[in-house]
Amino acid sequence: MGLPIAIPEQSSVKFTQKIFSGAPQERFPWAGQWELTCRCNLKCQMCYTDPFSTPSRVAQELNTEEVFRILGQLEEAGVVELTLTGGEVFSRPDFMQIYEKAHRSGFLLTVFTNGTMITKEVADRWAVLRPRSVEISLHGVSAAVFDGVTQIPGSLERCLQGIRLLMERKIPVVLKTVGLTLNREEILAAKRYAESLGEGVTWKFGQYLRDDLGLSGSPFQFQLEEEELVALEKQDPQLWKAKCDEITRSESVARACGGGQCTFHIDAYGRLQRCSNNRRASYDLKSGSFREGFYDHLPAFPCPRRDAQK
Repeated sequence: MGLPIAIPEQSSVKFTQKIFSGAPQERFPWAGQWELTCRCNLKCQMCYTDPFSTPSRVAQELNTEEVFRILGQLEEAGVVELTLTGGEVFSRPDFMQIYEKAHRSGFLLTVFTNGTMITKEVADRWAVLRPRSVEISLHGVSAAVFDGVTQIPGSLERCLQGIRLLMERKIPVVLKTVGLTLNREEILAAKRYAESLGEGVTWKFGQYLRDDLGLSGSPFQFQLEEEELVALEKQDPQLWKAKCDEITRSESVARACGGGQCTFHIDAYGRLQRCSNNRRASYDLKSGSFREGFYDHLPAFPCPRRDAQK
């Protein structure tokens, strides 16, 4: 007997149809991440999409009609969970149109945002068309640190206001802090702040940075050394337990990669990829269908992690 499947209250019939749609059992596009834009109103020093936030690149990003067409193909293929991210999603003037279209299509939606562009109108709309969660980057708890990372004065204040608007409407919030040389003194303070907000707010710690899309290596100058990460995690029982659990899993079990098996990534230009960390090969959804890309092309895309497990 398989594991019980909890059908969400919203669009329960549609979710049932998606789960039992008759797609091949060995592979199924359960969840995807869609990088809708590389644009952003901030200039975070370690940002990996910033090199592509240029007028020429922005002109190549999918337009609203193209996004809607691909959303329809994802729905038809049975995708259940969809994460909408950027850049900053609200840098797209049509983002709420896209969000509402995706919500009414029955996807379980997660939104990644920096929180600074969340308005009362947005929060009120989300209170009606509720996301599964909203994940917000919290780089620190002081303006000196937070605004130092974003390089935009006043960004911490606007971020905290966005968090408050969501909490007032009981929308689940995940606060994420990436460890940096720039915020090393406020990482645990960010965790304590998140915990002080009470029910409905959780906190995640990101230990490692990724290279930018231009492959410049620039973000790695802000990477904390492993010794410093360990010393930091030892200061907090929950973080240290998570670290030990991760080490135990990695030593005892070869963790399977879900990229291309049950998950996928779409970039701002409509290219289907295994995951956001692996853009070595792409399938163009502007000229082809999602089903063809996922079932016929994605399995053949290179994956160093998968190949290392063979």
